[in-house]
Amino acid sequence: AVGNSLSAVSKACPGDIRGDGQCDHDSTHRVCAKIGVDDTSFWKFTHQDQWCGKDIYNSGQIACPPTAPYWCICKWATASWIKGEGCGPSVQIDCDATDICDLKASYTDGSVDLKPAHDCVKVKCAARWEACP
Repeated sequence: AVGNSLSAVSKACPGDIRGDGQCDHDSTHRVCAKIGVDDTSFWKFTHQDQWCGKDIYNSGQIACPPTAPYWCICKWATASWIKGEGCGPSVQIDCDATDICDLKASYTDGSVDLKPAHDCVKVKCAARWEACP
């Protein structure tokens, strides 16, 4: 039973305003990461436009606001960010809100090699990584 509880997404990703906020609704948005902070290199290394701190769906809700700066990011974006930034303290993953087993079982996302994400997440989220098949 312990393995099962460690292998599942156990909470919502704080700051992700889509649906119930869990990182398990599609095949790529599986990693809950802290990207809604001023000094993140996420946008630089993924070449995406910054959406945190904005009402991106015109719903009155702010995406990954400063008070909850996390978001369910794509597996390819996780790998691209880590490949550029490294696996240091500025890459923060919420292990309990990340679908670790899905990431572990995936080797590419689009055309992006997920090895950088694997190498980092298996260290940052070791207990959950080891609980996966």
